[in-house]
Amino acid sequence: MPNIRHASAVKPISVPVKANVSPDNWDRVQSFSPATSQPTEKLYEIGRLQKMVSDKGILETTLSITQLENGTVNAFKQLSGLSAEPAGGFDLADFDDALTDFYLPGKDEYAGTVEQTLWLQHLAMNSFGLSITADERIERTFELSGEYAKILRYGNKYLIVVEDDAPTGTSGSYDIVLNDPAPVVDPNNAGVYILDVWRVRSGVATQLTITTDYTWTNGTTTLNIIAGLAGDNYRIFYSAASYGSAGDPTELNDVDDYYLKADNVTVTIDDGTHDPVELDKLTSLAIDVSFNRIDEAVIGSDEKILKDVENYEVSISLDGFVKNSTVEEALMAQAGQDWEIVDFTLFSEVILTVKIYSDATKTSFLIGYQSTACEFADESQDYTANEFASNPISLSTDNLKITTTLLDLG
Repeated sequence: MPNIRHASAVKPISVPVKANVSPDNWDRVQSFSPATSQPTEKLYEIGRLQKMVSDKGILETTLSITQLENGTVNAFKQLSGLSAEPAGGFDLADFDDALTDFYLPGKDEYAGTVEQTLWLQHLAMNSFGLSITADERIERTFELSGEYAKILRYGNKYLIVVEDDAPTGTSGSYDIVLNDPAPVVDPNNAGVYILDVWRVRSGVATQLTITTDYTWTNGTTTLNIIAGLAGDNYRIFYSAASYGSAGDPTELNDVDDYYLKADNVTVTIDDGTHDPVELDKLTSLAIDVSFNRIDEAVIGSDEKILKDVENYEVSISLDGFVKNSTVEEALMAQAGQDWEIVDFTLFSEVILTVKIYSDATKTSFLIGYQSTACEFADESQDYTANEFASNPISLSTDNLKITTTLLDLG
């Protein structure tokens, strides 16, 4: 048994906490980097040399994930709290209000025994990136943040997630028996066995409070919902001494593609008037999305409950060699027209579409990304002695569609 943990001994699992969507393993992850910090200010006073006390702010937890593009929208379903791709594809607004928990069972070795579980709670997505470089694997990146992190160890080392739907006829008191496995008491809070409870009612999620919204009877391992209604979905989190009969929640996926390369990609630019033009001389393309959230606390609360998105920023970087100014011509609203003079002051908006296929023959479409109303941000032409000149171009917009339906890309 190794003394330190290898990456093969962990597997990320996400749980949408505000939606009736089941947890899912994250596949093709190349890096999973959680970080937690404690903002602290030392307080002094005039007439005293040593600090009086330290004022601790709200804990800050971040998570960075790099994932190989595999042509599925499983990650986007988890991060949006949607059980299926919406009609027309995912838009950025689908990720605004969602909160996602991630937990990482850490084993002593690959397929070994769980030693502890890292649990990151109530994370909101702050950014998403798509990176495509010629002759390389396509990568996605995700950045999330929240305020809660726990490490479950020893007798509490298994995180259990229970989903329960209140049946027809439920009105008022509703019991949920949790005995497979039974919860273990929280060593930090005497008498507390349940670590988090959410109710999703008619699409609205509410975090429930013990005594006010539910009670726990340890002798019968029963969680009693005080005012339940038929159709309620309850999402219950607790620690236990085993996984119970459900078994290990981590699993491998050998069905979907392991990776997709830039060879499988078609990129087009559309001025809205002429036929779209394929950008077949690109050496790299990057799409970077920022969800600009207010992320604020309010008076009377010790957490940041305001996470609303004020706006989106989408930056698109195109890199290639100096040749025919194809992108600039499209920005002139003259895509493919062999336009004689490209005037930067006359640039208008374009549509950029990325289509990813199962292989380089491009016969089987898997997933696409599309931004409309893309405006010119900047460009340069870089010449170095005895080398081909490069022509990086940047566009900006405020939208991105993600879809596995080719017709949704127009």
